[in-house]
Amino acid sequence: MQKKVFDPGTYLFPVPAVMVSCAGGGQQNIITIAWTGTVNSKPPMVGISITPQRYSFDLIKETGEFVVNIPDDSLVKETDYCGCVSGRKVDKFKDTGLTSIPAKTISVPMIGEAPVNLECKVVAENELGSHHQFIGEVKKVHIANNLIDEQGKLDIYKGNLISFGGKAYYQPGKQIYGRGESMKQK
Repeated sequence: MQKKVFDPGTYLFPVPAVMVSCAGGGQQNIITIAWTGTVNSKPPMVGISITPQRYSFDLIKETGEFVVNIPDDSLVKETDYCGCVSGRKVDKFKDTGLTSIPAKTISVPMIGEAPVNLECKVVAENELGSHHQFIGEVKKVHIANNLIDEQGKLDIYKGNLISFGGKAYYQPGKQIYGRGESMKQK
């Protein structure tokens, strides 16, 4: 296979497209973040990367809390809007019509329409260069009933969740292989 060589860059795609809600100083905001992911399982932790110039950066620094709201395809327009407009100038909850609802364990609001919400408390901040990564310990998880399978577990393929790839939003496709299947074939 022939390949072209590129200079270093951010070529890891697709990535989740999440709406992170945060608050501070009497204000609440939503920021769309694609640089996010699981960083630990026990205790469960997620990481989000934000540039210090973003309005949400200071809000998260102030409270040490955020909610990762995982949108589905019905929220793609709102997800895009919240990543294109600064919360310094607008109230994104009001502009998008999204519902701000109280979280159970933290003071930051959740997005009511998002099918999955992860309440997070910041346990570490890593200054990386252009971005800082906030590591949040997941304190509570809220999952819409339509995403729960017969065993009572999250089934991500029931919800039309979205991802981001460079300049566009996508939906995960079909399952093509199961974890551990390679071991069954030996």
